[in-house]
Amino acid sequence: MATKVLLLTVALGLATAVTLSAQQPSDAATLFAKTCASCHGAAGTPTASMKTSMGVPDFAVAATLASVPDSVLRATLMNGKGRMMPAYKSRLTPEQIAALVSYIRTFSKH
Repeated sequence: MATKVLLLTVALGLATAVTLSAQQPSDAATLFAKTCASCHGAAGTPTASMKTSMGVPDFAVAATLASVPDSVLRATLMNGKGRMMPAYKSRLTPEQIAALVSYIRTFSKH
């Protein structure tokens, strides 16, 4: 009986993960627009008030991300930051988080 419950739990977990990823866009630009742009701006530059009042970083400034490794960006996306930056580990797949990290890096290269 325990094996059946475990298998059902695993199956339900996988079904949930598939449902979550199916609801999210696969394209990193679309994903950023949907999950990040409201605070970070469509081109990675937040509004002046977001920068000053909430400390939202400007991804379009190369110096902002120069000393931040991908692992820190990934951890921030997964676990959130403070009270304002939500955690996305239960909302996005690892592949989507990796795609967002890569996409965020493109803002300072324009």
